Amino acid sequence: MARPLIQLALDSLDFDQTMSLAEQTAPYVDIFEIGTPCIKFNGIELVKALRAKFPNKLILVDLKTMDAGEYEAAPFYAAGADICTVLGVSGLATIAGVIKAAKAHGAEAQIDLINVPDKLECAKAAAELGAHIVGVHTGLDAQAAGQTPFADLQDIARLGLNVRVSVAGGIKEATVDQVVQSGADIIVVGAAIYGAPSPAEAARRIKQLVDGQGQAGNPHQNMILGKVHSILSETEDDYPEQLTKMLDKAKRIFVSGAGRSGLVCRFFAMRLMHSGYDVSVVGEIVTPSIKKGDLLIIISGSGETEQLIAFTKKAREVGAKIVLITAKSGSTIGDMADAVLLMGKPDQYGKVVGMPMGTIFELSTLSFLEALVSHLIHEKGIAEEEMRTRHANLE
Repeated sequence: MARPLIQLALDSLDFDQTMSLAEQTAPYVDIFEIGTPCIKFNGIELVKALRAKFPNKLILVDLKTMDAGEYEAAPFYAAGADICTVLGVSGLATIAGVIKAAKAHGAEAQIDLINVPDKLECAKAAAELGAHIVGVHTGLDAQAAGQTPFADLQDIARLGLNVRVSVAGGIKEATVDQVVQSGADIIVVGAAIYGAPSPAEAARRIKQLVDGQGQAGNPHQNMILGKVHSILSETEDDYPEQLTKMLDKAKRIFVSGAGRSGLVCRFFAMRLMHSGYDVSVVGEIVTPSIKKGDLLIIISGSGETEQLIAFTKKAREVGAKIVLITAKSGSTIGDMADAVLLMGKPDQYGKVVGMPMGTIFELSTLSFLEALVSHLIHEKGIAEEEMRTRHANLE
């Protein structure tokens, strides 16, 4: 079975917000659906804007046409729509009109079965007329009453019609696999993406599930690996080069962090020592005083830890350079730092059950710094045998 397409319902009335959401999620969805409220409010100009911005994406205009099928749908196909919807309850003449307009523009017509009493008979009749897609759709009001599209989806899929089957109605991460297994060709997702703290991350995760990458193995491992991947995917590509230059310019390097971030500092300090840098962990009894020309690297998700603020102020007083690795775009330490390396984006750090109290930041930072060490090894040609000669032999 071919991989189902992912369709994102763009339901906001705000033109700019709709375009922004499309841009954020474009790498992970196949079809942009201009929802009925959105197309009513913004009109055909939104179709043209999306077509110009995303020439390689399918665009569905959810007209929910009820009458004058060909007349109503034709302008939207002409503006760049790949798919327009017509209500199954509109009757065969109206359905036939939308199909005619679609064929005239080399496009497709979708029959929406929302509120159709006999969905199976309507689907058969639409397929005979030449419909391209049948939409199994549980509307918002029906969802609020506890209804789901899954039983109807299975019934339609069993017919074996020469159409693609689209399913919409409260689909989220927890139900994606059920929809795929039920035989859907197009999976429509709305609030699970646009209502998420990070729509891009939500869309990426749903795509991963549809692709089958989120099902194998331990689900908790997949969750953690997926979240770290999403953070690093949104982290600036030039950070390794930027930090490498600061490391190489520094006379000595000092690293500091509190709690679990402090443990990440120790990981990093050891590898820097193995790579030939003069490095110290702040707080150790043998750590020397910091001076002008040195580099202080602070790891702090908030950038507001009082002890680390004091260290930063002292480093500034003596003329040392300061780098903050953080999860926040603005902070007290960040305001004093010479460089701020932001891990991912702030809106990616919403509450995740199972990854409590800074875990996302700590693991993402550890992965980032391990990758930086790999960058150093490759850029400088540091042999592992050379690194081993620097490893402690009093253990």
